[in-house]
Amino acid sequence: MMPIFVASPPGATRGLMYAALSFLMGQSALALDYPQRPVRVVVPVAAGGGTDIIARLTMGRMGERMGQQAFVVDNRAGAGGVLGNEIVAQARADGYTLLFTYAAHTIVPFIYRKVPYDVYHDFTPISLAGQQPLLLAIHSALAVNTTQELIALAKAKPGSLNVALATPSSSGALAAELFKILTHTEMTSVPFKGGAPAINALLGGQVQLIFTTPPTVLPFLKTGRVKIIATSGGRRVGYLPDVPTLFEAGVKDFETAPWQGLLGPAHLPAAVVTLLYTQLSSALKMPDMIEKFGASGTDVVASTPQAFAQRIERELTQNKKVIESVGMRAD
Repeated sequence: MMPIFVASPPGATRGLMYAALSFLMGQSALALDYPQRPVRVVVPVAAGGGTDIIARLTMGRMGERMGQQAFVVDNRAGAGGVLGNEIVAQARADGYTLLFTYAAHTIVPFIYRKVPYDVYHDFTPISLAGQQPLLLAIHSALAVNTTQELIALAKAKPGSLNVALATPSSSGALAAELFKILTHTEMTSVPFKGGAPAINALLGGQVQLIFTTPPTVLPFLKTGRVKIIATSGGRRVGYLPDVPTLFEAGVKDFETAPWQGLLGPAHLPAAVVTLLYTQLSSALKMPDMIEKFGASGTDVVASTPQAFAQRIERELTQNKKVIESVGMRAD
């Protein structure tokens, strides 16, 4: 059969070109005019915590760079971030409601029986801002000094070691379960209602190990009550140069770490995404910001929207498998 060609009406092609040009001009104008009023930045944790500090540092500097105090942090803590996430998922995609969230974003959807949003489709990734390594800390009385010795002990005495889980939605809890899967070991997971009681249990000897963030455990390192035998991430941390990474210790495919990043509602205009990423990236490259992040044990990342989206997708896939395999629940 001969192909059938339908001629466009006179001026149709020109009209489409004008429409496309007008759209692009509109997108550019939107970026130039944005923001025209304060932007609400929902932070789904209580004020004063690590994520809140990073959010206020980042959004404050972005506001300064854009010539006004453009970003207003709104703390909406609860249910591992679900309450704050829901606000942004239901917001208009005009750039005036954003979400500065953390790694629980890719954990919570699988530990609650129901969340009021679709984590796969209801958000627009803008940029990963920073991340911290997880430290594998053990009680000083435990007769091991390396990750391989810990694994050997766990295999020799299945179920005898207790590992603390700060909360089911924490990166440390997920890391503990992932570690057991990757190393084929049996340990008893002991859940707590936060990082402070979990670390207190480690100090008291009720649990023997924990995966946690630097600010939580480093103050106790000098007391000799804990030992840090490994870190997550692709490279050693500067303040613990003699501590190997888990990869160096032979634990492959260990890709989990706390992070903080900026997202918006689904369908956020590309011009706004680009502008926000550009401003965030430039702000975080400033020496004083790198220093301030470092003071909380956080590395500046400032990844592109595409790289952040890939990170989220990869974590959702991994976390779903880990959580379903061990039956982690928060409700």
